[in-house]
Amino acid sequence: MYAAYKDKVEFRVVYIREAHPTDGWQVQQNIKEKILYADPKTLAEREKVAKEFAAMFKVSLPICVDTLDDQVEKAYAGWPDRFYVIDAAGKIAYKGGPGPGGFKVNDVPPALDRLLTGG
Repeated sequence: MYAAYKDKVEFRVVYIREAHPTDGWQVQQNIKEKILYADPKTLAEREKVAKEFAAMFKVSLPICVDTLDDQVEKAYAGWPDRFYVIDAAGKIAYKGGPGPGGFKVNDVPPALDRLLTGG
């Protein structure tokens, strides 16, 4: 999707609070895959975790980092994960279900196409 639309729309990944910190609710998959981070206490720590995440998972999309008081997560209910399409006026044009189980990636291109064609 990124390859198909990157010249037409802006994509961003927003790194919000750590979902499964070592000093909080940890899951076996994170332990197995060695995704082990304490909950960041400073913005610099959060930025470092986001950068390491991007490198580990080879994320090529631009990444933004939420504030320590989680303003983006609170405004968009982004935890655990969600897809959003925001139109040129800043309005939500598409809101996906909570992920990863609620991801309906195939629903995103039609939303983008409607915005791009004015439909």
